Amino acid sequence: MTQLFKAILLLLPFCSIILSGCSSTANKSSSVIARQDPKQRIAQLTQLKQWKVQGKIAFLKGKERNSATLTWHVNDNNHTQQLSLTSYLGINVLQLDSHNNVHKVQVDGETYQSADLEALIHSLTGFTLPTKALASWLKGIPFQNKDSIIYQDHTQLPLSLTSHYNNQVWQVSYAGFQQIDDYSLATKFSIKKDDLIIKIAINEWSVN
Repeated sequence: MTQLFKAILLLLPFCSIILSGCSSTANKSSSVIARQDPKQRIAQLTQLKQWKVQGKIAFLKGKERNSATLTWHVNDNNHTQQLSLTSYLGINVLQLDSHNNVHKVQVDGETYQSADLEALIHSLTGFTLPTKALASWLKGIPFQNKDSIIYQDHTQLPLSLTSHYNNQVWQVSYAGFQQIDDYSLATKFSIKKDDLIIKIAINEWSVN
């Protein structure tokens, strides 16, 4: 792990909250999940173009354990997104602003810009992260048609997703969902590639 990546995450201690249960309070939420045909669910969530999540994100690699508070707002209708990582003390350690495929990342008082977000993140952290696919996996739907999904028998919600993204194998495991308005949305999941694990727990979903 690069020193700059450590600086980005401020070497925050790994918090047990990322492994605990979480609740979604924005919009009308329910703990009762509506059973839905997987193809219908994918079609419905593909049309969800504007949403916001707040929660926790943790990065595990080898003996490293780093976590931060995550706020992510996506509006595909006007091709914008804002992502913020903050420390336990509320200090902003990373800010991403994207518009029309121009990405600006602010870290430690410095601003970096690129049309290739994955390359930009790689140059800052040393990691190749699935930035294009993450918004789809966050909703519990495939990013590519060739993504393979295993579903729960009773709810027909995803248990796991396997993707050969950028010629690398990514494994997404889902541990929780909540009904938000008419959408069944993931609240807790993990992404694994080799010895890198990314854990995300959503405390609040807002959908439009």
